Amino acid sequence: MTERNYWQRMKRNRLSRRDLLRASGRAGVGAAGLALVGCGGDDDDAQQPAAASRQQAQQQDQQEAMQQQQQAQHQQQAMQQQDQQQQAEQTAAAADQQEQQQQQAMQQQQQAGDLRSYGGTLRFSTPAATHDFFDPHRGVFGPTQYWMGFYMNYMIRWASKEGGIMEADITSLPETPDAETYIFNVDRGARYWDQYPTEGGRDVTASDIVINFDRQIAALDAEGNPDARFRGQDAFKKTASHEAVDETTFVAKTAGPDATYLGGTILRPFSWITSPEGIQEFGTRWRDETANVELSSGTGPFIPQTFDPDIGIYLERNSNYWKDGPDGQQLPYPDAVEFVNLTDATAVDAAYRGKGIDIGGFPLSSVQVEELTGDFPDHPVEEGAFGFTIVTVMGTYEPGWEGSDGLGNPYLDRRFAYAMQVAVDRDLLIDAVYLGAAKPSATHFCPWFSQAWTVPPEELRTVPGFRLDRDADIALCRELIDASGFDKDRTVTIYIPDLWEQTYPGITETTRNMYAEATGINVELDIQPYTVMQDRYDNKTFPGRAPTWTNPPADLDPTAQFTLSLKVGGASNLTQYNYQPVEDIVDTMSVTLDTEQRREMALEVQRIGLGVDEEHGLEGIFGWFGVMNGIAPTIWWPYVNRPDDTWQFAHDSHNWDTVWMDSSHPDFPA
Repeated sequence: MTERNYWQRMKRNRLSRRDLLRASGRAGVGAAGLALVGCGGDDDDAQQPAAASRQQAQQQDQQEAMQQQQQAQHQQQAMQQQDQQQQAEQTAAAADQQEQQQQQAMQQQQQAGDLRSYGGTLRFSTPAATHDFFDPHRGVFGPTQYWMGFYMNYMIRWASKEGGIMEADITSLPETPDAETYIFNVDRGARYWDQYPTEGGRDVTASDIVINFDRQIAALDAEGNPDARFRGQDAFKKTASHEAVDETTFVAKTAGPDATYLGGTILRPFSWITSPEGIQEFGTRWRDETANVELSSGTGPFIPQTFDPDIGIYLERNSNYWKDGPDGQQLPYPDAVEFVNLTDATAVDAAYRGKGIDIGGFPLSSVQVEELTGDFPDHPVEEGAFGFTIVTVMGTYEPGWEGSDGLGNPYLDRRFAYAMQVAVDRDLLIDAVYLGAAKPSATHFCPWFSQAWTVPPEELRTVPGFRLDRDADIALCRELIDASGFDKDRTVTIYIPDLWEQTYPGITETTRNMYAEATGINVELDIQPYTVMQDRYDNKTFPGRAPTWTNPPADLDPTAQFTLSLKVGGASNLTQYNYQPVEDIVDTMSVTLDTEQRREMALEVQRIGLGVDEEHGLEGIFGWFGVMNGIAPTIWWPYVNRPDDTWQFAHDSHNWDTVWMDSSHPDFPA
């Protein structure tokens, strides 16, 4: 059934305002008629038998007169009915005319300035080389996910992650007849791109969603081999059953109540819906041709055209996009979107001033944005949390790894692992990286801006590594190394990303000196790209990582991420964390629907992971420790009209689908 036929059928099932008035008129006529029938009939007064013969002739005369009177009344009533119906018709016609006048007035008002203008190329800066896969179910690097928000769609999506507000996307928000059933209805307008392998475009069906779920759950490459790069496998395995009831109805069930199912599965950052044709046609190329953006198949407002890690990524308007904007016009409004490869803050500043980019954000510092505001006082500015948490990562807790030097895995002794966490000087890095515009975060699961879930800041500042007493931290760090029995003649090699050094020149040397001061041993920093680190995570030989970014939390509620990262075999358990008491708490959290109870359990997990729970000591410390999150400013040219929900802490790029550029603005690029 086409969308047009659907809405025509819906219109037939609804009463228009005119129909309603007509029905009301007819109802009044019918009631009057019934009243007349009820009043008419025999008027016999049951005279005495002795008087019957004397009154018979008189009674017949009276009956004839009454019949004539009734006929006259019926004729009069019929005329009244006709008048009422004509009056209803006239009233309905007047209502229609009024509606038409209102619509014309609205159209005139829109023509006078409410309509948004089409055109322009919206330009951002981006670290284009920090990319993993254009496969929508494998791509987990932050920049890649951000780009995908402009050209892919979810089933449902976050309208405001900070506000906990979800909204429909390819499907409706789910109906939940019980605590285990989720019924989604596919938008009848949703269509794939008119591009290979879906030339001509076609409607999205519930069967397509089944195939996307099957792929995420199976987590197999095109040759049928298990592929650990499908990071969503554990989340989608929470689906006990799923089916397409018909072409537009998709039903998923869980094995029991699951507090994490929507936020941790359906709303995951790489739960995009792609076409079965793309899954079939691109196969191993999605895994092997990581820079080939032409291997994309989606439904979104823009279509990727080119990608070069040294240049950036370029997207063009999808002229057949299926959503309308707030003004009733077809989305999207810009002709194109371009992400320009810029990682140096000075280069970003210069590009913004020269309109080489329209949005000035990361890696601009607050000082630079303040200077830009001084030069461009009419440019809007917003400030929010930078969602990419700076973390320090312990080396793998894998027992079989022999260490970078082949002398054994030093992190198996949790005292040594904890020492490397305590060695991190949070306040030094806050000043060096963000010029003071940042706050310490306990973990990347619950950064400082996740205020309802994270350890309170005053408590965090008493935790070793986070406290202000650096001398005490250095003393504790060395005591822990001594207690672990670590051979101080060994060299500890840990990774630091090349992009980190490129973005903040000199930060590698600052970090090396920080470790040297705290540990008293030789800590070597090996500069490597993120792709190398990802491979070492996957083969369980990761040697550790100095403080650098990791992805933003998928949800402020950490329950879903705990289940993926803190359980043995979890798809995101990259450090091979293994502590049964924490697993037990996490399992309880996942089936606890009471939010306050989950918050208390989340705090307990964090205190165990931070090593400050007296009952557990250092046995259950995390493999990842938070360092900080920046306070990120963003500035943009005033001809860019950006939606309000595009300066959230993370995963907000899909909200740019209603952005528009005012071509009449005097600053608009010619």
